[in-house]
Amino acid sequence: MECVAGIIEPNETAEQVARREALEEAGCRVDVLIPVQRFFTTPGALTENVQLFCGVADSRGIGGVHGAVHEGEDIKVHVVPVDKALQMVDRGEIKNAITLIALQWLAIHYHDLKNQGH
Repeated sequence: MECVAGIIEPNETAEQVARREALEEAGCRVDVLIPVQRFFTTPGALTENVQLFCGVADSRGIGGVHGAVHEGEDIKVHVVPVDKALQMVDRGEIKNAITLIALQWLAIHYHDLKNQGH
């Protein structure tokens, strides 16, 4: 399991990529986009830089298989309640570092997001 992700195309912002990829890879329209963190995936070895966001969306009806046919994507979408996702982190079931960082951020900020109406 991993987060929605994409590469910034020319004349595109990281925010635009997040919204585009959420729709393309998960069939999900993002209502609110919250910047989380920017970091290097492998400092000292690669210059790849990740801009991580938390997307607030209505997840009802989301699921199935998505992706861009021209990119050969065949992405099965899972909608997981926050408690279950965090249990997956605790059990060591999340093997993708970016997803692990995203879920740890969510664990810290979840109650504040709920209190803000997200």
